[in-house]
Amino acid sequence: MNRKLKFVAGTAAMLVLLSGCEKKVGGQVVAVVNGEEITQQQLNAELNGAQLQPGADKKAIMAQLLQRVVDRTLLVQQAKADGLDQSPAYLEQARRQQESLLVNMLAGKMAKNISLPDNSAVSNFIAGNPTMFAGRKRYMLDQIVFPQPTDMTVIKDLQPAHSLEAIAQILTAKGIQFQRGNGQVDSGMLPPDVASRIAALPAGEPFLIPDNGRLVASVIKSAEAVATPEDQAKPAALNVLRQQALAEAMRKQVAKSRSTAKIEYQPGFAPPAGVKPGAPAAGAAPKA
Repeated sequence: MNRKLKFVAGTAAMLVLLSGCEKKVGGQVVAVVNGEEITQQQLNAELNGAQLQPGADKKAIMAQLLQRVVDRTLLVQQAKADGLDQSPAYLEQARRQQESLLVNMLAGKMAKNISLPDNSAVSNFIAGNPTMFAGRKRYMLDQIVFPQPTDMTVIKDLQPAHSLEAIAQILTAKGIQFQRGNGQVDSGMLPPDVASRIAALPAGEPFLIPDNGRLVASVIKSAEAVATPEDQAKPAALNVLRQQALAEAMRKQVAKSRSTAKIEYQPGFAPPAGVKPGAPAAGAAPKA
């Protein structure tokens, strides 16, 4: 009887303990989904990512956003129940996203220590980069789009081509599928050196630009001037200069870290002789 009483007492104590750990809404907890809390902080993050119209009812929008978070939480719970959070594909993507987040946060931290360029530097930058400002143009293009080849000799074979028709013939002969179409490009959105080379091309001369694993061969059909307004030029130049300064600061940080890091490579994976680590791979950015 004593042992039975002790067991019942122990069970009762465990129930009390479990009830004490039961998650409930209140305070910073705005909802509980199958025992998983959704906090006010999470909801605020959703609100920060939403585009609100002026005068919008924040309370009503937050209620809608909460339902979206609840739905997402339910889907995540099902994915975990299916074991997807332990799959190699998920773990690799999660690792890459975490690394990208940390690098972005480091960039944000470093950006706070970058000094703003003075008015003279901004004016000189505007004057020295007309394709982004006074000489900015929008080009209407005839284009051929094809997957970036793994055999970089294909790029070399395309260099003598002086028309899209010639490029199409070379790609067809090599069995590379492509699509033809129209597009446009703003010279202000291109690196100044690339924009300058494009502007200097003879009429009808094609140029190649990489685009997310593809190559785009283009010929200019027409162009229109879209000079950056004066009131927008200085803020735009200031932003570009800050981005350039940040990129240089990040490059120096990588160089500093490499100088003290111990890096070991499996045979065949070390940087090729004469190639500086961190430099773009050969053929990664074909010249215009």
